[in-house]
Amino acid sequence: MAIAQHPRGINAAMALQPWSQRIGSQRCWIWRGWQIRYSFWRTVPENRGRSPLVLLHGFGAALEHWRHLMPLLAQDRDVYALDLLGFGGARKGSAEFGVPLWTAQLSDFLNLVVRRPVILLGNSLGSLVCANLGQDPKNRVEAIALMSVPDVAQRQAMLPKPLRPIVNGLERSAMQPWLLKLIFRVARRPFVLKNWLKLAYPSWPDIDAELLAIVQAPTLDQDAAQAFVALSRRVGQPGFAPPMATVFAKMPCPILLLWGEQDRFVPVAIAPQLAAVNPRITLKILPGLGHCPHDEAPALIYELFSQWLEGASEL
Repeated sequence: MAIAQHPRGINAAMALQPWSQRIGSQRCWIWRGWQIRYSFWRTVPENRGRSPLVLLHGFGAALEHWRHLMPLLAQDRDVYALDLLGFGGARKGSAEFGVPLWTAQLSDFLNLVVRRPVILLGNSLGSLVCANLGQDPKNRVEAIALMSVPDVAQRQAMLPKPLRPIVNGLERSAMQPWLLKLIFRVARRPFVLKNWLKLAYPSWPDIDAELLAIVQAPTLDQDAAQAFVALSRRVGQPGFAPPMATVFAKMPCPILLLWGEQDRFVPVAIAPQLAAVNPRITLKILPGLGHCPHDEAPALIYELFSQWLEGASEL
């Protein structure tokens, strides 16, 4: 008998399960005094010798964002998903947010929890963290797949050096905590979030209640407003993220670069420029998809990822 399929290409029965059952077993991990949440899904016994896969979500998302893709990936290998500090189920508050901090978090997670050579898969902000960690061969990253890579540092590079301190100072002074908290209270309302999600998901005619709940829930956590203020004041400032072209050029492992053709947050036009800096990069442009292809078309991403791994090496 044929198995009914969800319109997004996943098993219909699986799609009806609560998302908490589609992200594996959840655990808490204390990192530098902060409570961090992660999940893991053990694969079938015959595949447990393969390198595990670690998933990193994007800005404003959480490990639930992998709810459709994680069960597919877990058919082939152990899979972990991690909440970055300040997002998802991780503790909220004020910190020196930025790619260096999240890279240190991921590095310690791999060393203390996973403790094996890994494959990384990141989306948006998570892709910056994966790439930054993967450029150092000592981190035992065997392959990396990245989706929609925002080159945050590119804007800084475009400013003339004498003007950078002035522009950065003016922007920081304009981002007063009281104003940012007001923006946060408005931005987390369901109808506002829904409009932002429509921009991120051009292939979806409707934003379902499940996705909306996943994105909104962390904004209601204690000290979520403090985290938003700290993040807003750090994004775009020097040191938040390294230039991605520089990072990509150093990466020693195979790299898969996936980019939605309809991405409205990070234009697909920069994808070929990034791919050109390293011969180990395989670029795939995804027609009709936007900023979150793993959630828009999980079956397609699983197929492309699996085919690429088979061709890259025996991982």
